[in-house]
Amino acid sequence: MTTSLHAKRLIVLTLPVTLVALALFGCTQTPKTPAELQKSAIACMRSQDLKCAEQDWRAYVRMRPNDGVAFARLGIVQNQRGEDAQAVGQFQKAIALGEGTYDLFYYYANSLANLGKTDAAIDWYYKTLDVVPSLVDARGNLAKLLVQKKRYFEALALLAAFDHHLVAIGQQPYFTGQRIAIESDMRQADPKQFEEKSQLRLSKTYGNFYAPVILSQSRVTAFMVDTGATISVVSDAFLKKSKARYEVLRTSVEATTADGRHIRAHLINIDSMRLGAFYLKNVSALECPSCQLLLGEKTLSRFDLSSSKVEGVEFLTLRPRKI
Repeated sequence: MTTSLHAKRLIVLTLPVTLVALALFGCTQTPKTPAELQKSAIACMRSQDLKCAEQDWRAYVRMRPNDGVAFARLGIVQNQRGEDAQAVGQFQKAIALGEGTYDLFYYYANSLANLGKTDAAIDWYYKTLDVVPSLVDARGNLAKLLVQKKRYFEALALLAAFDHHLVAIGQQPYFTGQRIAIESDMRQADPKQFEEKSQLRLSKTYGNFYAPVILSQSRVTAFMVDTGATISVVSDAFLKKSKARYEVLRTSVEATTADGRHIRAHLINIDSMRLGAFYLKNVSALECPSCQLLLGEKTLSRFDLSSSKVEGVEFLTLRPRKI
């Protein structure tokens, strides 16, 4: 089919007229300024329009390549859109520019975990908790990754320590269900595959290290590691509930608590105790009403203790001493 010469002339003439009309009536779109892009991106994030937010943050960082916060926010949006490989790149740029907020660390860990980079994700979840220990999503996700690595007791100590803190301040434990699930999976797993056969690593929770302890029929329970205490301590209620076998050595012993109180206690010998994957026989301890559960020097002397700081996060590692 051919086009007439008259029609061709109409097309040629129409194009300039259209452009002139657009200019006259203000229909051309002026590019957004960085401030406008930033405002629009934040509004899109609040309304959960993630596509819009990503487009605006991308345009913004092209204009402001030294804005670490913007790279972090772009990474968060990409994480939420399932674009984890791209998100990791944005988080790394933000960190290189000096940013260090808990949400940056948290979403960075999420993206690393989604990409199967488990060890790196574990490190960044620990960094997240070092900034905000109360972030339960980060703590729960970290415990899941530790279980994947067969580090059951590190995971249980992480959760039990936080639940211990909640109970101490009058709140209900948060991770009861997840702890039950981990303990159930651990009982069915092959102990030969545990990554904790030779050592146990503990992280700080609210300024203290807590070790995962089992007495007889008790669940894994957080005992505070106290190198300043001569002997381990158990409460009457915990000892009774555990149904552990023990012998009373002395019925009346005066002890001084960490806060300076003087209390009367029983000196006992516990038949056996499990500290992580390690079984201990004949553990000396003080039994007293409402005492805090702790591991003292006499019990800890069965291990070589080493402390370390990994990029700002403190850990305590216990290795059984060879006799």
